[in-house]
Amino acid sequence: MNKFDIDKQTLADLNIFEAYGLNKSVFSLFNFTSTIKGRDKLIDIFRTPSTDIQVINERQHVIKYLSGYSGNLNFDRTNIDFVESYLMQFAKIKSYSRISALTKSVNYFFYPNQGYYLKEKGIKEIIFLLKKLGEVFAGLNDKDKPELAKEFDDVVFSLFKQVLVKNIVERKEKKISIFELEELDFIFKKTEMKTIKKFLDIIYQVDAYFSIVQAARKFNLTLPNVNLKARHFRINGVFHPFLSNPVANDIEFETEKNVCFLTGSNMAGKSTFLKSVGISVYLAHLGLPVPAKYMETGIWQGLISTINLPDNLNQGYSHFYNEVLRVKHVAEKIKIAKNIFVIFDELFRGTNVKDAFDGSLSVIKSFSKIEDCCFMISTHIIEVAEILKDNKNIMFKYLFTKMKDNKPTFTYNLMDGITDERIGMWIIENEKIDEILNSRDLK
Repeated sequence: MNKFDIDKQTLADLNIFEAYGLNKSVFSLFNFTSTIKGRDKLIDIFRTPSTDIQVINERQHVIKYLSGYSGNLNFDRTNIDFVESYLMQFAKIKSYSRISALTKSVNYFFYPNQGYYLKEKGIKEIIFLLKKLGEVFAGLNDKDKPELAKEFDDVVFSLFKQVLVKNIVERKEKKISIFELEELDFIFKKTEMKTIKKFLDIIYQVDAYFSIVQAARKFNLTLPNVNLKARHFRINGVFHPFLSNPVANDIEFETEKNVCFLTGSNMAGKSTFLKSVGISVYLAHLGLPVPAKYMETGIWQGLISTINLPDNLNQGYSHFYNEVLRVKHVAEKIKIAKNIFVIFDELFRGTNVKDAFDGSLSVIKSFSKIEDCCFMISTHIIEVAEILKDNKNIMFKYLFTKMKDNKPTFTYNLMDGITDERIGMWIIENEKIDEILNSRDLK
């Protein structure tokens, strides 16, 4: 699998996985799995973004295919654990005979034991799962099967060569005789052991992928159109999936423009918007649905963000120096790689206004010249935008804040242009900090 370049800082910025102090993660929104190993499969998907269009398309194919199933696919975790425990039983099976089957059942009747119960429970659950998954796949499109469905067909074909398995799966009667039980035990743990293990792996994959289907339905996610066009990106109605009533926005990088310069007042939603775009880029390279009405994107080689940069107290670095190192990290990446999607929320916020202005101007100018990458950069320093407004490689966007009766209303709507709205002092005054300090009793 071709590796998509992403680092821990970016994963943390976008809240992809659970972290201490966070109530939500993008992974948790997708996790409707019923089984432990189904969850593991989902984690594997989330950890393997790809730049291989075939990998992305195959994952999308499975999701589209399973989206055609409208029933309940929740697997019983406890019963599947019985199957796993049953297959791990140590007793070796050399052969099957009706006499040995009768002997074992009589012994169990007079001397009940956990081993025989586990065997009976495990075998019955395998039969149930074969029937259940068979019914699911039978109700889906038979002409356009993904590889996962074809693997299931191979499993069924292999198991149905054993006439007993075929007869029991297809018959309506649920009861399994003592002789059938022992013969199935021989088949499942001796003759077709590898096939049964492959079948369980398919169960876990279906659990993971149907979990994605459920997330898409619940949160109105859409499978993106991922193609091989270089530096191509368009997204309509993008929103942050953590929000209960999000405002959706559109963004497109046109052919000549590779930098999105984003302005807006405090609390206007700049960080949330940047995160929603970053999450969508990441999910698209997983082959998963994204929080948007429509998305079309080329293959990016990597995603780098700087949104919630922590202080590095252990090494004695200031916040500003950490910011500089992060910009240097991006510079080193794009020096040797093409098609990197870069997101910066507030360049150089950890220094004085003069250095922040000079640094932001210099870096954004340099970014605009690197036309095989895309950059989204937010800033409060609108004076930089005024100097760069004639740069043909930069598009200017802002999040609109409406002032009414000297109070801000945050629309979270993305507009073309540059805004000089500043509400920092309004926030300070609204919190009545001066009033609190001036009312202090000095006696």
